[in-house]
Order: sequence, then C-alpha cells, then structure tokens
Amino acid sequence: MRSRQIPPRQGRQGFKGLLITGSLIIAVAVFTRSIITGIVGLVLLILAEGVSRPPQNGPHEFVTQEKKRGKRDEDERVLVCLGDSLTHGACSANWVDDVVSSLTKQLENDSKPTTTLKVVNAGQNGICTHTVLNEKVNHVVACHPDYIFIMIGSNDAMAIYREDWAREKIFTWNLTEKPTEDVLIRNLTDTVKALLDQTTAVIAIATLPPFGETVDSASNIIIQGINTRIKTLAYLFSGEKKRVSVIDVNSALWDEINSQRIRKNTKATHSIDMFLPYAFVMGILHFVFGLSWNVVTRLSGNVVLSESLHLNEDGGSILRNEVVKWLMDNVT
Repeated sequence: MRSRQIPPRQGRQGFKGLLITGSLIIAVAVFTRSIITGIVGLVLLILAEGVSRPPQNGPHEFVTQEKKRGKRDEDERVLVCLGDSLTHGACSANWVDDVVSSLTKQLENDSKPTTTLKVVNAGQNGICTHTVLNEKVNHVVACHPDYIFIMIGSNDAMAIYREDWAREKIFTWNLTEKPTEDVLIRNLTDTVKALLDQTTAVIAIATLPPFGETVDSASNIIIQGINTRIKTLAYLFSGEKKRVSVIDVNSALWDEINSQRIRKNTKATHSIDMFLPYAFVMGILHFVFGLSWNVVTRLSGNVVLSESLHLNEDGGSILRNEVVKWLMDNVT
C-alpha cells in the first residue's frame, strides 16, 4: 500500500448555529425546569445532529482503515462519490450506501464475475465547487480510487439564483469569489483535470438535479444552462481514453417526474424558494418522528425532490441506478 496522508475528519459547517441553539435551549429548560422548552431544544438538537452527521464511510474513515489493514487485495476496487448534500445523504436520501448491493445484484443477473467494491462517501452538506477543488480533491486522491463519481454545483447554482443564498455560501465557506456559472464550470473542469493527473481512476461527471419540479421555472432555467455546459465536458476530455464520461442524472429524474405527473394528473405545489421552511418541517418529521423522505415529500406534492432540492428515496434510487449502469460499463 502506497503511503498516504489521512484526510481530516469532516466538519459540520453551516449547522453549528443550530447545534448551539438546541444546546442552549436545553440548558435554559434545565435552569427554568420547563418541560416544553426542553422538548423544543431536544427537537432542534436531534434535527441539527441528523442533518449534519458526517458519512460513516468518509475519506478519513476509509484511509484510516486502509492504513491499518495494509495491502489492498488485487480484486478490490474503490469508488469515491464526490459531491454535496445530495451525495452526503443526511438531509437527502442516502443512495451511496446502496451502490454495492445493487451492483452485486446486477453483476449476478448478467452472469459477470463479482467484483469486491468499496464505496467512499466524499459528499458534504453545503459545499460549492470552490471547496471541492481546493480541499476535497486531496481527500479523494488519498483514497487511491479506481472510480470517481462527481455531482457538484447545486450550491453554486443556489448562489447564482438568489443573492441572499450567495452571501450565506460566501460567509460559511470563505469563498474567494461569488459563484457564477463560469466559476462553477471552471472549478469543475479544474477538479477533473486534477483527478486525472493525480489518480488512474475512471471518472463520471453528473448533470445537476432539478431545482423544484416545474421545468420552466426561473431556477430550473439556471440549472438547464449549467447542465448544458457540464455535458460539453465529455468532449473537452474526449482524449482521455474513455476515462471521463457524463451521466445525465437530470434527464433521468425528469423522466420519472413527468411520468408520475401524467399518471397522477398533478402539478408541483411550490418552488425552491420555499426550500428552507419545508426543509425545517420535513427534517423534524424525518429525524424526530422517523418518517421516510418519500412520506414527507407528500407535503410538497413533489415526486423525487422532498423540499424541491434534496432527493427522497425514489429519487435516490434513480441516481443509484445511473451510477450502477456506469459502473457496469467500466468495472474490471
């Protein structure tokens, strides 16, 4: 096993305020002996812990275990999934953990030799392409991956769509410049170049999921423009001996949305502008009361997007299946 530096433990940027608030409310409840106040604080603390909890199989954990274990078996392959909250799988469906079982089943169905695949979740809530390029690339390289799946840019797109969201991203992540479409594509391109140079991995770049389930909304027009440019990266890196491809996750999700809308004769009930209040309520229902993302999605009237940004279990299954299809074409 080649020597490597262990990546740092993943932090909880963007959620520390909620964790502190919940803790303070509980402290006040103890001091005042108020049961209702205590319940409010406990609910906030459970919510904050749930949405910010780092993946169990992150780069830090994976590399630490690899160093202890020593030489990797010859038939082992490593997939690193790199992205934001849609990959992290805390406030969105955790599709990453299902990739191995789904791939194994598909290999058996196609009578292909089973490959031992280990999956590393390098997704983190809230991050933009700037942080991926300047921090996460090193974490991915340390895992010595055979395959890398990249889906990043939704938080950049949020900053492009709304000025207040842009200010929040800049403050939380110490961004050196305001996210724009050009910045997003430049950072994504440089991320792929760095991973091509520093690994031997086969790389898939995903188009971004929708922002709400109204196709001609202002937010989805922004997403469509970004995805058009993401698709061109397949041509930019076409000389890399098939090491780089683009997976059109956006189209796969729209296919499901449109088919369900036609079958049920329904329409989406809100835009991504209502993301935060819906996310707060749905988060409580999921983390405190244990309801699935599919169930809480009924509040929004959506199909695959719980609060018009994150994926429910149905949306996560579609994304997982797209990743497995790509792996089936490249696994050795």
